[in-house]
Order: sequence, then C-alpha cells, then structure tokens
Amino acid sequence: MAIQTTVDIDKLDTLADLAIGETGIVKFYDENAMTTLILNLGLLPDTAVQMVRRSPFGGAFYIRTAKQQVAIRVEEARGIFILKQ
Repeated sequence: MAIQTTVDIDKLDTLADLAIGETGIVKFYDENAMTTLILNLGLLPDTAVQMVRRSPFGGAFYIRTAKQQVAIRVEEARGIFILKQ
C-alpha cells in the first residue's frame, strides 16, 4: 500500500517518539508483517493520536485516537510515522 504524502520525511517522527500527553497525526507507516494489525487498530493516515502512557519497562505504549484507546508494541510504534502537533 503506497501512501502519497506531501510532508518532508525528515520532519517526521515515529509514534514511539511522542511524550506522554503529546499528539500527532499519522502520515504513513512501514509496510511489513504488522501492516494488517496497524490498519485493524484504525491507525490510518491523517488519524490523530495522543500518547496516554508508556509501560514501565518499555514493552508497550498506550495511545488514544478519536474512537478508541489501544496498546501498541514498541516495534509497531517505531514503524508508524507521525507529524507532531
């Protein structure tokens, strides 16, 4: 799935880079074995996300979208590129 973007890739961060309480807009993601999972979670391009909390030992992130709150693994979060707000 190729996603068209007009954002300079050098200005993007990953979901894993968000601090608690920070928000960002999903711009695109790495295509790999987790693509289906990411889509099923509703993390489509132009979806707003907010970092709610991080697990104490770095195993997962808890993020909020407009429709839900989900846990996502670090490996998945590093493959989701966002524009911080």
